[in-house]
Amino acid sequence: METTQIARGLVGAVQGEEVDIRDSVLGAAAASGDLFLTNGGAGALAAKGNLTITNGGGGPMAVGGDVSITNGGAQTIAALGGATLGERSFVAFVLSPKVTVEPGARVLCSTPQALAFGAVVSAAILVVARQVRGDRGGPRN
Repeated sequence: METTQIARGLVGAVQGEEVDIRDSVLGAAAASGDLFLTNGGAGALAAKGNLTITNGGGGPMAVGGDVSITNGGAQTIAALGGATLGERSFVAFVLSPKVTVEPGARVLCSTPQALAFGAVVSAAILVVARQVRGDRGGPRN
């Protein structure tokens, strides 16, 4: 498997089979295999394989395998595999069949809470949308 490495850089986007990011900041990264982020940050991350973050973090993450974060954080994780949140890590929303929160880690909303939150927000948006349509004129066909 070919590895794409980014070290000490500021990059808009990177894509590769296996992506290894160290001491860098980037807008987005996608890997058809595994993705590693060490001592850095990223906007969006996507990996068909596993995602490992150490001393870093990012925005939304879509992962086909497992996610592991140590001393870092994420906005939202959607993983088909497990999510392990290690020491000194924080995640706002986690959608995963198995979430492991180790001592010193925090999760704002795990899978059941995130799904409930999504349902409530969707219902609220639907109600507001119907009211706005109703205020704009007569009946719709």
